[in-house]
Amino acid sequence: MLRLVPNRYAAVFVIVATAQLLDLATFIPAVARAGIGAESNPLARALYLSAGAWGASGLKAAAIAIMLLTLARVVQRFPTYALPSAALVTGIGLFGAASNVLFGLLR
Repeated sequence: MLRLVPNRYAAVFVIVATAQLLDLATFIPAVARAGIGAESNPLARALYLSAGAWGASGLKAAAIAIMLLTLARVVQRFPTYALPSAALVTGIGLFGAASNVLFGLLR
């Protein structure tokens, strides 16, 4: 079971979650405007086609939970790698949000 994460990492978790939620928040309007064909993730595309926006949103929510739990484990076991790991998942979320805005909302 995961032990509590030190408080000094609270801001890191907030930043990671915010970047990932920004990706999710821009996904729905981008797909509504540009169509699901613009989505590059084949699993998200298939879930969107079979279950609608809720399917793809559920996948993203599960991915966010897994990322945060994995980051918590990294903080506990390998604290030296916590910030690089957080930077990576933050970058992935921001890249996804930027791609949604550029190719979906500004199109």
